[in-house]
Amino acid sequence: MATAIFVAGPTSIYVNVGAGYVELGLTDNDNLPQVSYSDNIHEIKTVASGATPEVMVVQNTSATITVTLVKWDASVLTSLQVRQRGAAYTSTVGRLLVGDSGTFGVQIDPATAGKTGYTFGRCYLMGDAIAHSQFGNVEQRMGLTFRAIPDGSNLLAASYTS
Repeated sequence: MATAIFVAGPTSIYVNVGAGYVELGLTDNDNLPQVSYSDNIHEIKTVASGATPEVMVVQNTSATITVTLVKWDASVLTSLQVRQRGAAYTSTVGRLLVGDSGTFGVQIDPATAGKTGYTFGRCYLMGDAIAHSQFGNVEQRMGLTFRAIPDGSNLLAASYTS
């Protein structure tokens, strides 16, 4: 039975690029963060089962974190790009992200007290990860998409109460 309505309200996004968590930016009530979890499942098919899997094996879970920032720190965003790509606005081809210094932590911290926040310890920017929009006479938005993967202890995320 549903017991409560959950409204996180405006949310701060923090990132850890190696020296502790620093604020990347803020969302507003119209642009709240979204986290989607994906189980990586391997299907094992046999002659007896035909096209239907006989067994399915969970091979871990990842998460996609999507945020649209209404305020952000451009220098922190640049540090994320440098950490992952090796340089800002260019790339070091062949750079390893997992087990290398290319990943970073992401923390979703609701501004409303008593709400659940999340810390993802190993993240990277996805392919089309940065969308800078609304140029002109309106406030701009910065859309970011992160992929979170389990860390060395196989922990995807930790929750806490803000």
